[in-house]
Amino acid sequence: MPRPLRGAREQAQGPSNSTVAGAQRTLNYLDELRQRLQALKERLSLRIAQGKETRDAADADGAGLQAALEDAASSWRSRGDATSGFLDDTLAFDAEGQARVRFRVRGLNAAALDSGRAETLSFQSRSSRRSISVVLADGEGAGSALRQLDRALTPVGVRAGLDASGEPVFSVAEADWAGLQGSLSVTGGGIRFPAGQAQPARLQRQSEALAPEGWGVDDIEQSRQTLREVARALERVQRVAESLRRLLASQAQTSVDPAWAQSFVGDLSATLNGASYETYVAMAPALGGINRSRVVELLSLR
Repeated sequence: MPRPLRGAREQAQGPSNSTVAGAQRTLNYLDELRQRLQALKERLSLRIAQGKETRDAADADGAGLQAALEDAASSWRSRGDATSGFLDDTLAFDAEGQARVRFRVRGLNAAALDSGRAETLSFQSRSSRRSISVVLADGEGAGSALRQLDRALTPVGVRAGLDASGEPVFSVAEADWAGLQGSLSVTGGGIRFPAGQAQPARLQRQSEALAPEGWGVDDIEQSRQTLREVARALERVQRVAESLRRLLASQAQTSVDPAWAQSFVGDLSATLNGASYETYVAMAPALGGINRSRVVELLSLR
């Protein structure tokens, strides 16, 4: 390709920002996950239709079903690496590429924070050498208490807030979740948590969007239940994929730089004026569908 046009094409594409690049990578992953879920759905449907009561690993159909199940599970386990942290375990896209695990802390629900008397909570974590203390005042409310918890726990990577139902929910970077489990301890004043020696905080991770480790295919009833869960998972994956496609389409529509478009016209004109027959042959398919109204529309974008 002539050099001016090659440079123009590269400028037209432009440097992708991290969110757009993450959205594209996540969309690629979702398409692969969808294909594997669809293959599993078809295998399950076939087995149920045939009425096979047991799954024989030595049987070709049974082996194929097990392989499809393992493929879907493997794809889900690879989510973090495949999307570089842009897709969390609830199938929510994180524009910053910092997917987080959401969890609850036993003893820190809305009722306990709203109605409890004043108490000082002290948290310790292996990632921090110092104890973190939070004073919960009498009658301050769950919202105020969580703001204090959020400020205090931020140094150890934990954030606190309220979910849609008004219940406290905590989060930590997905890469730090395994390390946080068993390493976070808390002591109180005998109201919400025991006084004295710190006790391990009991953390309950919120359910993941997909749970293939619980999908069973040992009999027809298990296969039916798994089929229902796979169908629901497919719907969720497709919804997220469609939202990312809309995001990328919107970005593409607003990414044309009018100044670049004017420059491109000059480059194109100069190239065509001195073009060889081979250049015209190479460019004709791309230029054949372009009309004046479309060019004017592009050049008028602001």
